[in-house]
Amino acid sequence: MRLLIATIYKEYLQLVRNKVLLFLVMACPVILLGIIPLSFDGSTRFRAAICDSEGSYRVSELVGELSLNPLFESVVFIPVPEEAEAQMDAGRLDLIIYSSSAGFQIILDGTFPRRALNALHVTDKTLFEKNQVPVVFHTMFNSGRRYNHYSLISLIVLVITLVGTALITLNVVRERESGLEEQLRSTVLDRFVYFLGKFIFFVFICLFEVVLCLLFCRLVYGLENQGSFANYLIVNVVFFFPLLGLGYVIAAFSRTQLQAVYMLTIVLILLTMLCTMFTHLSSMPQWAAATRFVNPVYYGIESSRMVIFKGATLANLAPMLGWMLCLGVVLNAVAFVRFRKA
Repeated sequence: MRLLIATIYKEYLQLVRNKVLLFLVMACPVILLGIIPLSFDGSTRFRAAICDSEGSYRVSELVGELSLNPLFESVVFIPVPEEAEAQMDAGRLDLIIYSSSAGFQIILDGTFPRRALNALHVTDKTLFEKNQVPVVFHTMFNSGRRYNHYSLISLIVLVITLVGTALITLNVVRERESGLEEQLRSTVLDRFVYFLGKFIFFVFICLFEVVLCLLFCRLVYGLENQGSFANYLIVNVVFFFPLLGLGYVIAAFSRTQLQAVYMLTIVLILLTMLCTMFTHLSSMPQWAAATRFVNPVYYGIESSRMVIFKGATLANLAPMLGWMLCLGVVLNAVAFVRFRKA
């Protein structure tokens, strides 16, 4: 026990003496969470033009109805259809509505198909369903429809992933390059105690990052935790198990810090792009969706979303927690065996 505490204290001294790493640990969450979520706004706004070569009285009525819809950024009247089509080709319009005695014709910009379908749906709801029974929607989760809240959870997990894996990987490789690891081997310090001391210290570092990120999001963006804060911390501790194990594996197979950085960059890019942060699981092909079973970042994001947004309990998250524990056991076992052979 005394050797374990001494190992943890050694890691603490190494961190506080390195001002650059200490600054990154403190400033990285604030910088990332203070800038990136401001660009994540899921509210799509459309630019529309109305053409009426027959001079119908309905033009002003159409402009008024569409302008009242907050999803339309601008609604203008362009009498010449060719001019409206030229503006659409230039990327200044998303849809054109032709009004004539025969009815309406809607022309959409198909450059972005999903945006075009959304524009068609909004226009149809605004103009052609006025006489239907009004429906009031009540959203159970994220009732304010603040879309950046959905991305905040992903960013918190991403910050923890970057900080946790990078710190433990570079820490282990740096000690190997400086000869400190060889010096520790010649002492009575057991390899398992050395391994466990680093793990416990970086778990506390990652927990500090989680609390700092969640507090920052609560104060700045008004993010509310619908579940238990204790459950959220437990989920993150389980997530740290495979995450830090991944950092150990990369460090175990790296001889220099340059090799570790290259391997870390490739692995983190793959895990981040396949973790449903940028696209939903149902939008992925089957082979890409199947990678979630070996991607701890995916389980970290999904379990955090369930706790924050839905108030999930540990019983609801049991399958995810169990799979993360399995990944952690495999990764840490591989790293420990590799270290014993080194």
